[in-house]
Amino acid sequence: MSDKQRSMARFGAQPEGTRPLIANCATIKDDGHTAAVNADPDSTDNKGSAMRWILYILVFLALLVLAGFLFPRQVTLERSVYITQPPEAVFPYVNDLHKFNQWSPWANLDPKTKYEFSGPSQGVGSAMSWRSENPNVGSGSQKIVASEPYSLVRTELNFGAQGMAGGEFHLQPQGSGTNVTWKFKSDMGAGPVARWMGLLVKRMVGQSYEQGLQNLKSVVESGSVPAVDEMDSGTDDELPSDEDDTMGADPDDMDSGSGMEKPILEEEGEEPIDEHQ
Repeated sequence: MSDKQRSMARFGAQPEGTRPLIANCATIKDDGHTAAVNADPDSTDNKGSAMRWILYILVFLALLVLAGFLFPRQVTLERSVYITQPPEAVFPYVNDLHKFNQWSPWANLDPKTKYEFSGPSQGVGSAMSWRSENPNVGSGSQKIVASEPYSLVRTELNFGAQGMAGGEFHLQPQGSGTNVTWKFKSDMGAGPVARWMGLLVKRMVGQSYEQGLQNLKSVVESGSVPAVDEMDSGTDDELPSDEDDTMGADPDDMDSGSGMEKPILEEEGEEPIDEHQ
């Protein structure tokens, strides 16, 4: 090797007329030695593209978080249905939690759900709790905290770690029937993720409320309506009738009184009539 070739090799130059042994590589001097460094432009472009995608994803996530703060903290909704029965017929089904599962939209999701009742059978203080392995049912409780006959029932819902909520039933007379409105309200908290979840909760609860009100309408209008305040209605249905007195008489007394008409006539001074005359 000539002095010129040695000099060219030392500074990384390729001798004339020779073919590079390593393509797309450059040699550098490091303590008197040469080392190959990859200088592939395609690899550099790939790294830059990956970094851009990571940046795009981070920006997108940041926008989602910021958008979450724009959603309301409170989730509120209401659904209504018209029932062709007076408020007096509808009220027992929303004021008595023992009747709740007769029309509840969640009652059939898990037949193995366990229920417990406490407090009065109906009205303020009446409470029920449920426990299920089905995630669509879960566990929780509700309690009646306000009750106005034939017009309003307010409940307090406790979903444990998922938070609290409130429900209301408003009964408004309309013609010969009742317009029933079922309301829901819950505080989702200050976090943006929880507020995003509020959109899902509002949709799911809204669909359940619609189904529940249709169930309530079917139950009430089917005719299986419980008696409502019969003791205070002023009717005479519970008064004993003459027929009941007669039917409840002692057979011996009836036999001994078979000639009752004759003594009565004689006491009034009337003569018995001879049928042969």
